[in-house]
Amino acid sequence: MRKRFNFLFLAILSVIVFMPYLADAQATKATADMKPLKVGVISAQSGPIAFMGTSVLRGVETAIKNINEKGTLGKGPGILVGNQRYKLEIANYDDAGDPAKSVAGMRRLSEMYKLPVVLGPFGTPQVWASQEVNVGLGILFNGLSTSDQSRKKGNPLYIQERIPGLYYGDPMAQVCIDKGFKKACVITDINEAFMSWGKRFKEKFEALGGQVPAFESVDIKNTTDFHSVMTSFRAKNPDIIFISCYEEAGALITNHAIDVGYKGKFIYTSEWGAKSEKIVGLDKIQGSLVQAMNYTYYRKYPERDKRGVFTAFHKQYMSTYKEEYAQPATSIYDPALMFARAMEIAGSVTDARAIRAACPKALQEAKLPMIYPNIDVLKNGLMWGAPELMLEVKENGYTLLKELKVAKELLE
Repeated sequence: MRKRFNFLFLAILSVIVFMPYLADAQATKATADMKPLKVGVISAQSGPIAFMGTSVLRGVETAIKNINEKGTLGKGPGILVGNQRYKLEIANYDDAGDPAKSVAGMRRLSEMYKLPVVLGPFGTPQVWASQEVNVGLGILFNGLSTSDQSRKKGNPLYIQERIPGLYYGDPMAQVCIDKGFKKACVITDINEAFMSWGKRFKEKFEALGGQVPAFESVDIKNTTDFHSVMTSFRAKNPDIIFISCYEEAGALITNHAIDVGYKGKFIYTSEWGAKSEKIVGLDKIQGSLVQAMNYTYYRKYPERDKRGVFTAFHKQYMSTYKEEYAQPATSIYDPALMFARAMEIAGSVTDARAIRAACPKALQEAKLPMIYPNIDVLKNGLMWGAPELMLEVKENGYTLLKELKVAKELLE
């Protein structure tokens, strides 16, 4: 009896001792058996919006690295489709923020790699141009656009990663009225997404009893001096200036308003971020308002990130690249996870339509470690569920005023 006990004890001990080595051996074999699978990325790594575009590329790189090491659901390495494991690799194209080059990039990636998925491009004009060719090329893509029109074009292979900005125009106007602001001036980029956001804010602000004596739309890519526009705004004596454009331009507009003697507050859309803070300085805009995704808030207050996904992403990004990034780095991270998981669910790494059909389930499982916890993809391709935030600048950070949620019924 004692010999039997000793034998069993030694057998169990052997399993315990050698289990890590067996697991390592299995992981090594799984990695060795992985096939490469190209995923496309189109974004501006040069030109006037390179800061945003480079952030997009690096956001995808971070997602791909995590998928290759951990898998989509922590069961990696890579993705498992059928009985085959795949290691994701990036095929990158720099479109310089030019819609024509976005189309050229889509065609080139298709011809060279026959890939089924592209992440990007960044920007509404670039997205609209890409929608003209992606279906014919058999490519599912996630273009970063905040325009309400992008999802309404009927493109069956397009995913929009966040709720269009104009739906936040109403609560932004309401917060301004609640804060006692009675007169607002508006400046936006000529990009349709930014213009519609500003128009929605204006309409709601005026409906609530406010006044908008000036509304300007400017080609942000080709304008670097906003002193004259801000001088005209200052003459209107507004309580607050609504700014809707890319991050660096928004910071420049703010500084030029301060240069000409404007003493009021500002309200920013979600492009406001870490670089804006450094260019302007939060001490100069105390009491101003920011409509934000959780990127802006959790960077300052990681202890409030209860799920911890953004904080982990932020630490990894900063450790890898040693410099700040724009919000789109976080927006592109989640679609990369979703597309990878959708391939597993669809059982295909080539059929773009099957992968698109599996995207809703990839979110509905609610198991992906997403920065923005969206829980569904609507029939029109919109990822839905994650709230955004309304913040007030206070000292060297922000006060959370409220969460902003848009009902699914308004978006379907």
